[in-house]
Amino acid sequence: MPKARFAPGEYYHAFNRGVEKKNIFLDQCDFDRFLESMLVFNTTDPVGGIYAHAFMKHVTRKPTKRLVNIICYCLNPNHFHMVLEEVTDGGVSEFLRRLGGYTKYFNHKYKRSGVLLQGRCKIVHIETNEQLLHTSAYVNCNDRAHGLRHAMSKSS
Repeated sequence: MPKARFAPGEYYHAFNRGVEKKNIFLDQCDFDRFLESMLVFNTTDPVGGIYAHAFMKHVTRKPTKRLVNIICYCLNPNHFHMVLEEVTDGGVSEFLRRLGGYTKYFNHKYKRSGVLLQGRCKIVHIETNEQLLHTSAYVNCNDRAHGLRHAMSKSS
């Protein structure tokens, strides 16, 4: 797959799955933690981590600039899909890099070590409005396409 060229205002389909197709979300807390990561880490400001961020929730902070706009997503037990719009230069790369911290959480919680995801996140540049509509529908219906009952999806 050719490497995607990132640019603000452009849309991308990002997806990955668990190594050896294993589940990456084992309970509702795992889904919730990943969703929280998507919110907390989507900022141009430095973020020390979700734990450190929890102490800052009550401190009045100025609005921050986002790295990406999350158009839609689907979190399945063994994989995820997202449609992202890059807002700041390098936003998609930085956002996905920060989400890699979920592996640390997962490994700590389940007393394991090693990689959780199957290599780097796959990213496809969405080049047309038709492709954006098709990809968004695919992402929103992905759990049904796989016959999965325990998934989370959302469009903004």
